[in-house]
Amino acid sequence: MNFKFKPKVKKDREATQKELNRIKETEEMLEKEHQLPPAFQIVRNIATDHWKSLKAWLKGSQVIAPQEIAQKRWEICKQCPKLLYDETNPDTGKKDGRCIECGCFMNVKVHYAVAECPIGNWPHSCKCN
Repeated sequence: MNFKFKPKVKKDREATQKELNRIKETEEMLEKEHQLPPAFQIVRNIATDHWKSLKAWLKGSQVIAPQEIAQKRWEICKQCPKLLYDETNPDTGKKDGRCIECGCFMNVKVHYAVAECPIGNWPHSCKCN
């Protein structure tokens, strides 16, 4: 095989200050990066919300929150530092807010009448639960 570019072998060397600074910046950025919960926890949270909704439906209770309640919940979520607002929802293809506590797409979760904020920010004014 013929290669147009053949890298030259260089001797081992010490990292430059510029390279060390970039490594430090990257490490600091990764420390600040918010991580979502593990996949099994996200699935568990979704299953729990669906189970609660099914139980509410069987009891004849409300399953979908009224639009006003969902809007209030979403406004609370948008102010929360735990919301990652750059996550793309695989179902809709839109950039939606995703909670780093539960991993849910919150603009969807706010519509579940029985759903709760994982850190307790939503008031229980709905009486749906």
